[in-house]
Amino acid sequence: MSRKTLTAVNPANDQVLGEHEMLDDAGLADKMNQAREGYAEFRHLPVADRQRRLTALADLIDQHQREMAEIIAHEMGKPFHQGIAETQISSAIVRFYADNLESLLKPQPRQVEGAQKAEIVHDPMGAVLGVMPWNYPLYQVVRFAAPNLAGGNVCLLKHASNVPGCAKYITKLFHDAGFKEGTFTWLPIGSDKVEGIIHDPLVCGVTLTGSEDAGRAVAKIAGEAIKPSVLELGGIDPLIVLDDADVDKAVELAVNGRFDNTGQSCAASKRLIVERPMLERFTEKLIDRVQKMRIGDPMDGDTEIGPMSRKDLRDDLHDQVQRAIKHGAQLETGGEVLDRPGAWYAPTVLTNVAPGNPAFDEELFGPVASVIVADDAEHAIELANNCRYGLGGTVVGQDVKRAEQVARRLEVGMSFVNRPTTPFAELPFGGVKESGYGREQSEYGFGAFLNVRTVYIAE
Repeated sequence: MSRKTLTAVNPANDQVLGEHEMLDDAGLADKMNQAREGYAEFRHLPVADRQRRLTALADLIDQHQREMAEIIAHEMGKPFHQGIAETQISSAIVRFYADNLESLLKPQPRQVEGAQKAEIVHDPMGAVLGVMPWNYPLYQVVRFAAPNLAGGNVCLLKHASNVPGCAKYITKLFHDAGFKEGTFTWLPIGSDKVEGIIHDPLVCGVTLTGSEDAGRAVAKIAGEAIKPSVLELGGIDPLIVLDDADVDKAVELAVNGRFDNTGQSCAASKRLIVERPMLERFTEKLIDRVQKMRIGDPMDGDTEIGPMSRKDLRDDLHDQVQRAIKHGAQLETGGEVLDRPGAWYAPTVLTNVAPGNPAFDEELFGPVASVIVADDAEHAIELANNCRYGLGGTVVGQDVKRAEQVARRLEVGMSFVNRPTTPFAELPFGGVKESGYGREQSEYGFGAFLNVRTVYIAE
């Protein structure tokens, strides 16, 4: 019997890019054994050596920006210039851990009764399994791998099935930086193999970025195995436009926040909540701007909207838009599958959206903006928090102190004023409610899968 393969298809034109052989049971067992051997060696690697490898990885990502962005564009449709931006935040995260590793690992002394010495240290625990999505193929991998490799754990990557070329190239970058096979290991497998890997004694935890259903399944398995997990799941992030906002700035922030990566981001500004005095001007300018968005070849530097990553996801989105319209939403522009090969969907604006409408209650993972009217700032906060998710949120207004007060009342993991939710290496990333738990990036992304050990020496 021939082995199964992962097939990469260009969503811009339906062309098959290549096939990558999946691991059979024997191949997976070999990879896990390599990881066992890798961990036995890597856990004892001096901190300075880990720092050098992290710095080398950051340098390689910077040197190979164009190659990485091109593979991303071909495999999942992200406009090339946005892929370049993805490589830049990725290298910044790696450098953060390289530059700060000594302080992150420095023993923390405590004054404790009866002790001549008491301190807290961080020790590696094994292999961390990362179950990663396709929408940010490099950034998501770096976000889990960099802090764990910094801390002495080894990493196992189960990447999304539609970006095998990205997974292969990312693996080469890690290996070339010195994180060899067994230290950083790509597992080209199906999701049916995840449970067995989590239960493997080598695996000390699992981190997943994806849907709530996938998160629930992985968290349940990890719980049964009594192993920690970090989950970054869906989001219907609000972007609140206060009545003192500069309308042109608000529209541009809304467009950037909603339509970056063709709207395929958990932390996209999916619900545009606008105070009533701003509604007419904001909506008119938003519709005009969206209608002028440049749709085209992801490799074209002028492209703002590329294809969605897969046809099935495009069709699911279209169904949600149609249901939203049936429930009273007004279609202002877009709302149609584009007649061309690939997974194309027109950038869309829906108005007259309110709680109970699919465009308010469900995550629309694609280029669709939902405009919601708020009577005042209090109503805007109520609408924003009327959500089962809590990833990020943005408030736009010229009175920054007032905007900050509103932002601090959002039930989210990340609040931004006058900027859409944006990843920074120095800031933790993660959500609350059904958006998941745990944090990545910054010092808060370090230690989730390390042994925080107490060392006490009596007088």
